[in-house]
Amino acid sequence: MHIKKEKNDLIVPVKMDINSTFTFACEKEMACFTQCCKNAHIMLTPCDIIRMKKRLGLSSDEFLQIYTTLGFIEKTDLPIPVIKMRDDEKKTCPFLEESGCGIYEDRPLTCRYYPLSAGMFHNRDLNSDEHFFALIKESYCLGHDLGRELTVKEWREDQGIIPYDEVNFDWAELILKRKSLGPFTTIPEKTLQMFFMGCYNVDRFRRFVLDSMFLNVYIISEERKKEILEDDLAMLSLAMDWLKATLLGEKTLKIREQVAETDPVEVEA
Repeated sequence: MHIKKEKNDLIVPVKMDINSTFTFACEKEMACFTQCCKNAHIMLTPCDIIRMKKRLGLSSDEFLQIYTTLGFIEKTDLPIPVIKMRDDEKKTCPFLEESGCGIYEDRPLTCRYYPLSAGMFHNRDLNSDEHFFALIKESYCLGHDLGRELTVKEWREDQGIIPYDEVNFDWAELILKRKSLGPFTTIPEKTLQMFFMGCYNVDRFRRFVLDSMFLNVYIISEERKKEILEDDLAMLSLAMDWLKATLLGEKTLKIREQVAETDPVEVEA
């Protein structure tokens, strides 16, 4: 999350690891309560969109159209939905109510992590991923050094973060691999459309799978076919396998022998 500040209102990050400790509290009685829900740049992950659109009883198409605007992942040309703030004086989050967050149980990952931010670094030499964290101390926030001391690990458990990170893992890997290609690699517009659909619009991707030649090209087990019809997370998993196969050439999906020499199925512009 990024909160726009005045020039003299600096954000001070403190680098941390999974076992680092910090003390923080956020209570309704505090003068700063919900200030982080105003004039914020909240990027949404694949898991966020599935949870939020289900909570609101909307399709992915409807949710994206009503509640988001287009942003880009830092240091890449990869698109990402960003929550569209209300057009009011304080640019408040559309889910903010008088008593606080109206979708608190399904709030985005960025909000769950706050006052932490999280990132992942891919070590190519060791072929492993390293997670890192930062404590963000913003001057308006009065919650620091209050409440009980927690490790980053305990905070992630307490805020229900781990299931989100597990769902988003493949998506995060795609982003890391894109970054590893460097800033001078250009990704075609059609590829960016494929990335957006597969990552963020699970309902459109489901239509794509069922209405195109997808199931005639790729070998998908009957059990998996059943799952993707009923479960958005199963459909997201298939989308990640498809993107890895199509964009990165990884062998995450098997192609039927009779079409093995043809181009993989792609989304129409």
